[in-house]
Amino acid sequence: MKSVLNNINQRIQSSAFLKSVLTLSSGVVVGQAINFLGMPLIGRVYTPEVIGDYTLVTANATIISTVVCLGMMTSFMLPSEDEEARGLSRLVSYSTLLLTSVVIGVLGLCSGVFRVFRTQEASYHISLVMLWLYIVLNTISNICYAYVNRKRMYRVMFWNPIITATVNVGVGIVFGVLGLGFVGYTMAHILSFAINIVHLAYHANPYEKITHAKYRCIPLLRSYRRFPAYQMPANLITNLSSQLPVHIIEVLYTSTQLGLYSMALRILGLPSTLLAQPINRVFFQEAGARYSKGENIGEFCYKILAANLKLAVAPIVVLIIFGKPIFALFLGEQWREAGAYAAALGVYQLMLFCSACLSGYFVIIQKSEWNLVSAVASLAVCGIPFFICRYVVRLDIMQYLMLLSCLMTLKIVAEQSVLFLYLKFDLKRYLFLIFRWVVLPCAVAFAISAVI
Repeated sequence: MKSVLNNINQRIQSSAFLKSVLTLSSGVVVGQAINFLGMPLIGRVYTPEVIGDYTLVTANATIISTVVCLGMMTSFMLPSEDEEARGLSRLVSYSTLLLTSVVIGVLGLCSGVFRVFRTQEASYHISLVMLWLYIVLNTISNICYAYVNRKRMYRVMFWNPIITATVNVGVGIVFGVLGLGFVGYTMAHILSFAINIVHLAYHANPYEKITHAKYRCIPLLRSYRRFPAYQMPANLITNLSSQLPVHIIEVLYTSTQLGLYSMALRILGLPSTLLAQPINRVFFQEAGARYSKGENIGEFCYKILAANLKLAVAPIVVLIIFGKPIFALFLGEQWREAGAYAAALGVYQLMLFCSACLSGYFVIIQKSEWNLVSAVASLAVCGIPFFICRYVVRLDIMQYLMLLSCLMTLKIVAEQSVLFLYLKFDLKRYLFLIFRWVVLPCAVAFAISAVI
């Protein structure tokens, strides 16, 4: 055993990639542990209706953010000079502030004839203010994080999720006890973004002075026009497809069911948050560097995917089998049904985890236009269950979620198959990996769940 541990330690110490991943992952694990420990209290001081309203705000924030940031959130790692990256930070920040203010202003003026959402726990105009704050502070927080990542300040990135989670959970519980409902829950997230920005900018400020004229906003916008032209439409359609279920549930079902759906996704998303996100931060940098040197990154992508699937499948299987009692025990009886939603969405979320590990691969292989094709496909696939519910037969919420899960799983497998074919990687190895670590375990889990 001692020999095995020594070998593992030597491998970690000799691999800059593994050391970086472990540093980021450990910080995310601690941050998620704080979120996890706070969730039983959060689940008891906030109702599903509050979570449902918050989900409506964040769903719209995700879509609007795609446009106002000009599709440039993946651009900060590309320049060779830090000053150019800081110029991009200013450009994206200015566009976010200006365009978000215009959008929210128009939505407020048109509230008499059109409303983008219908929150139950707060007035429409207060919800719009929450939406503006959420978009602006979340975007700036992501810009600061990207710049720190660019500087490879992994120790700073280790502490960041811990600080964010502490503020979010602590303030959220206090606001919940005070009975602030939707506004309190949303403001807890917004305040965590603000603290996040201060912490990151203190160590690496992406808004330091720009001296070269070529790094001003207009010249950079010309140089990076491919992002607004290709990446922004692709991201917009992708986010529309990912958030479409939220709007469909709002239209076809109730805010309570939307809140239950949102909580199920939050629990299912833990493997992705714990593993895929920090790994992808390093993957994008490492894979981009290798590809630019002319290396084939097919094997590199496969190994990362395989390693993390083996870790993520176990919690998904447990939730498929024991979802209802786990949710009821952990969050309170009012969340029991969310466990059934988690089981229905389990396979899709596991495949989404696969995609999150390798996020940005089309950008790395310089096929940004393929993102647009993928996004259109996602939107079309996501629309099929809605079309069936609206015009063919009315499905109940569980039938809708099962159909959505199956269709989106097939779409993700098809997209990743295209990636590995382009990289001239053995497609059979990838498909066998998916069968062994996704299809088979989840099928067994559903069978066990049906029996018990």
